[in-house]
Amino acid sequence: MNVKAILLASFSLIALYFLGIGVLSWGYPFQVAGAAFAALLHIGIIWGILGGRDWSIGLGKYVSFLDLIFSILWMMLGVIPQGAALFALSTLNLILLSDEEVEARILGRE
Repeated sequence: MNVKAILLASFSLIALYFLGIGVLSWGYPFQVAGAAFAALLHIGIIWGILGGRDWSIGLGKYVSFLDLIFSILWMMLGVIPQGAALFALSTLNLILLSDEEVEARILGRE
């Protein structure tokens, strides 16, 4: 099982999710800026994981936790399908990034 590919796919889907929110919110500049920032943050994590950089693991955990919190809030507000998808992807990211073997694979120690 290639966990690095799973992480890259998951963070890519979340980045696309936020880019889509930005496109759909085109008339609202603050929402577009926020969605673009979130998407670029996830793309930066993808870049860090691809390069085997140590900072990508810590930042990935932190951002995945924030995604998890916001997905729960969105589901409480009634945005069920989108919130559930973000919840599943961010939970997957948190579980994988918390494993020492996955960390070793990302950093190239294995």
